Amino acid sequence: MRIERRDPTLKYPRAIREEKLRLVLDWLLEFQCSSVELLARRLGLTHQSSYKFFRALLDDQIIQQFKSVYTNRARYLMLTKAGVGLLQVAGRDVAHAHTQSSRLNRYAHLLHDLAVQAAVLKRLGHYDEVIWDKHIQIPDQFEKPDALLHSPKHYWVAVEYERWRKEQKRIYLSFMNHARALIKRHYSGVYYLFDREPDLVHYQTLFEAREWPEYHYHRKTGKITPAGTHFQPDAIERLRDCFLFLHEPHTHTRDSL
Repeated sequence: MRIERRDPTLKYPRAIREEKLRLVLDWLLEFQCSSVELLARRLGLTHQSSYKFFRALLDDQIIQQFKSVYTNRARYLMLTKAGVGLLQVAGRDVAHAHTQSSRLNRYAHLLHDLAVQAAVLKRLGHYDEVIWDKHIQIPDQFEKPDALLHSPKHYWVAVEYERWRKEQKRIYLSFMNHARALIKRHYSGVYYLFDREPDLVHYQTLFEAREWPEYHYHRKTGKITPAGTHFQPDAIERLRDCFLFLHEPHTHTRDSL
């Protein structure tokens, strides 16, 4: 998704509304769903100041609400068929658009995806394109990053958000996935973001080891087994410099309209 900037020169209410609508629909097309708070932030507004705008979109059935069983039935926003129709008219590729709320009611990764969106929004001013993991196409990768951000300086950066600490073998498998992608120049850096600071410290400790144990991932069974070999990250010039570890907690709020 190309990142469109708000136009501060717009004066007429209709033009301003059309711009806001375009930004919201593009975001929902890319990420499937979002919260009022995050979409308001995408528009440079607050939850309170954007209430009438989102309420009007719901009343016009351009977007719809759904509840998640994993968040005490909190409400979130997604596209409707009418919203997808507007995107089609605007020339967007809507092949992967989602309009069935039943598919998201029990979506177990919702809170993780919202945290990824918050991380992307925090960095939006420095990049001109974002690709969510469901739309990323990188060959020979066991694990796609949670998002890719494209810089106007013509390079990509991966975003990896960790809400919970993984097993050590999965952590090293993740490090190796990113290392291989960096070596192949699929992207140029990785943001490792953490909800909890002790997890950040744990990952950094493993990352700073002189050798990384290598593992095999068996796609059919999902098992991870030791490869019996070790990777030398310092043998690749400045490879470690491509990884950035940050504590970035995501506060979940119960949005409602």
